[in-house]
Amino acid sequence: MPAFNWKNAARYQFTEDHQHLFHLIKGIPIDDGICRQAEELLRKHYQSKVFDPTVLQRYYDAAVSLAGFVATNGGIDFGKVRPDYYRLKGPPVALLALCALVLFVSNWEMNTAIAAFSRLLLAPAPRDLTLGNVIGLNPFHDYAAWRILILSAQVAAKSPNGLDYDRQLAATEAALREQHRRWKEQQS
Repeated sequence: MPAFNWKNAARYQFTEDHQHLFHLIKGIPIDDGICRQAEELLRKHYQSKVFDPTVLQRYYDAAVSLAGFVATNGGIDFGKVRPDYYRLKGPPVALLALCALVLFVSNWEMNTAIAAFSRLLLAPAPRDLTLGNVIGLNPFHDYAAWRILILSAQVAAKSPNGLDYDRQLAATEAALREQHRRWKEQQS
């Protein structure tokens, strides 16, 4: 094949050779914004002990589900990200914190939390908006970025040849070209 793309072949072979690494990241939404956030967290907390928020995965998933339900059915515009994309981009931070709080007081029962949220949405407007500012901690703040950092460490630990992707692709391409050269010699 005169126009054979060796770089694409090397990428394909790399993926085949490292399926165990790709399995680790399967289903994890990764976008540029989350990666930038993860880089910033890494710079800020490098070699520090930090809480691993991924132990809260099921609670995070429940809070995101409730946020999506509320944003879709609550009749309130919660921002520019459509609820369909909350799993990928994350819900608005304030909505996520409120959903976590409502789920917590509802003993993490989704139907109970939805009922509580509907009572909140139907409640009369407060007389003093400053009295409602009691939520001081969002347990899922930067959750997606922390998850990417932890996942990166897992991938690094399981990567047999280090993390120099460009070097690994070049080596894979060289090996493929050498295999092809030997095969071609045998054909002659």
